Amino acid sequence: MALTMIKVQPGHEISAYDDLRTRSGVKDVYRLFGEYNFFLVLHAEEISGLNRILQEVKEEDRVVDSGPLLLTGESDPANAAHLKVGGAVLS
Repeated sequence: MALTMIKVQPGHEISAYDDLRTRSGVKDVYRLFGEYNFFLVLHAEEISGLNRILQEVKEEDRVVDSGPLLLTGESDPANAAHLKVGGAVLS
């Protein structure tokens, strides 16, 4: 599992929230007040799957920014070297 935050275009919060709630791999969506609009809990079997889910979310037209992908204690640290965040590979 992993956690991240995303920012969407103003006026698109409701449609983005509805889409995120039904998206595969997004376990929970929480609305935020401040710089980011949503806090996401992502779930995948492998860390490469978490990276894929985040990339798909970021490719949405209404998504303008995302925070770092933070791994939880339930993530498999053996695969962490394969995780890409913002173009950088984490090890």
